[in-house]
Amino acid sequence: MLLHLTIPFEEKPKTNLPSDNLRYYRQRKQMTTRQLAEKLNIVPATIVMYENGKHPIPYDVSIKLADVLEIEASLLYDDFSRFLAVPYTEALKSVRTALGLSQKAFAEQIGIVPSYYYKIEEGNRRPSRKVYQKICAALEATGRQTSLLWAQPLQ
Repeated sequence: MLLHLTIPFEEKPKTNLPSDNLRYYRQRKQMTTRQLAEKLNIVPATIVMYENGKHPIPYDVSIKLADVLEIEASLLYDDFSRFLAVPYTEALKSVRTALGLSQKAFAEQIGIVPSYYYKIEEGNRRPSRKVYQKICAALEATGRQTSLLWAQPLQ
């Protein structure tokens, strides 16, 4: 007796981009974009945009997608999401103190209202992607390499 087995070939993503990982793990679960979108109560076109890299996957959505796909959420994180996943309050404080700036001076340097920055560093507000980008741009302008992702200022 001869058996013929067919084993589907799974090609892992060539990159570790969140968009590629999302597509790979969705297909691995044999789900359509519509089925996945319905589980999250979002429009299927949104999933397509995430998979095509047209829009970054929001942090909260990454968590929900990972739960549905039964994978580690970090596979769907971009730099902003990684920043939110680390204790970002500690990261900000560490970088700010390494630069020798008060909360007010740091807020002014990155171009946001000091009272809003206080709330972010205290953990009472989560920074938006736009604020994160402002922080990164301001840090680049200092000429020093700093990592918001690891809360370790580099020399």
